Amino acid sequence: MPDKNAEILLNAVERNTAIVLSLPSAGMLRNHKSRLLCQMEGGILIAAPHGDEALTGDLIKKRTPCVVSFNSGAFKIIFASPIRHYVESWQLNADTSVNALLLEFPAEIKATQRRSNYRVDVPPDSDVSIRVWRISSSESLKDTPIAAKEVTAQIRDMSQAGVGVKLIGKDGALPKITAEDRLRVAIVYAAKTLIIEGKITRAVDSSAGNSIVTGIQFKKLEANLEGRQILSQLMRIVGELQRDELRRVRLGLVKKAS
Repeated sequence: MPDKNAEILLNAVERNTAIVLSLPSAGMLRNHKSRLLCQMEGGILIAAPHGDEALTGDLIKKRTPCVVSFNSGAFKIIFASPIRHYVESWQLNADTSVNALLLEFPAEIKATQRRSNYRVDVPPDSDVSIRVWRISSSESLKDTPIAAKEVTAQIRDMSQAGVGVKLIGKDGALPKITAEDRLRVAIVYAAKTLIIEGKITRAVDSSAGNSIVTGIQFKKLEANLEGRQILSQLMRIVGELQRDELRRVRLGLVKKAS
């Protein structure tokens, strides 16, 4: 068992982290919301689910492993463990008690990285638009860029970490841009403009002759207050686009991706 994963679990216990408890039953899993309570007798105490007392008793008797999962930062933590016994009226605090289950401390704890950047399509009629310029390493993002360095861009999709774009060249030629170029990216939405530094990823399509379909990855934004404010606004835009996408799905205007 990786020590790091065990440490994540123990820290989550100290914070009384919310969990999903999955109880096996007839070849299926019954999922219940629960919470980590404390360490006890070398195991982990969790809040007992309501309404499945008979199943819980059977699982205790047969020592059948149950599955616990919860989120911790960028990771989803999952482990399986049998229930040792039922604890009635465990004192949560001076005024509250809960029924609980004592799980054996897991022999294996898995941590998988969650997808942290939801990517949403940007339809052609969207209010979101983009402008892109190549700039030197010495130029400030706040400086007015040279018009000749602008690369015509059409936004295709967006997440808080970057955008998918179609970059279009002039006079039938491919756009003058490489993965080494430092980019000044302007995201325009609702009369606001966000200025972000980025770089393109590898081109993945050049079927149109004078264009490439690629992505632009934003420079890490959490380093300072201004970056965090921009990140917050990006998340708000992505959220608005996602809500609009769901509305279009409900109206039958677009098909939901499988």
